[in-house]
Amino acid sequence: MTTEVETVKPQIDEMKSDLTKRNLQYVQEVEKHLRELGQYGEEQQANMIYEMTEKILENQKQGVTARKLFDVTPTEYVKALTVKAAPVGETAGKWWIALDGGLLVLGAMMLISGVSAIFQGQTLGLAVLFVTFLVGGAAMMVLRKYAGAMRQGEKGGTWKYLVIAMVVILVWMTIMTVVQVIVPASWNYEMDPYPMVIVGALLLVLRFYLKKKKNIPNL
Repeated sequence: MTTEVETVKPQIDEMKSDLTKRNLQYVQEVEKHLRELGQYGEEQQANMIYEMTEKILENQKQGVTARKLFDVTPTEYVKALTVKAAPVGETAGKWWIALDGGLLVLGAMMLISGVSAIFQGQTLGLAVLFVTFLVGGAAMMVLRKYAGAMRQGEKGGTWKYLVIAMVVILVWMTIMTVVQVIVPASWNYEMDPYPMVIVGALLLVLRFYLKKKKNIPNL
């Protein structure tokens, strides 16, 4: 008696032969992580790979790679499958990714500013921190796009990522400097160091919670 796996696997192999080298590598990485996870039976794995490969082939005709289609790495794709039964591309919207980046940068900057001010100097003003939050969210969106190209080994992907990262940092520092200069001190209130550290730590905890709750992928 022929099992479903024996029926599906030849079909998968046939579809794989039509994949580009990059898309085939993506599928193979997902297969590898599914095997290592050991959470799904052979039949389940075969069905998952079949459905995924079918979607990739449909979009490959329009020049869309698997990485761009799902907007996550193979590891994140498998992780998303274990979190909830939903299409990977719907695990977290772009606004959640931006919020994740904003909270990460804001929380880290508040911690650094607060700890530094405890020993010497003043904390960053709230206006500057608000700009930090906005720029951090935007930066996460931009860097995520180029980080994907770098991980996929696209030609010049690493250099593009490094250049964009430097540009983002330069823009961020410029905006922070301008805000500190032109915003009145009454609008740029400076918190005491200890509350600053506490709020910064709470923001990082909130970021960690939302990342798990909404299955927000890493950069």
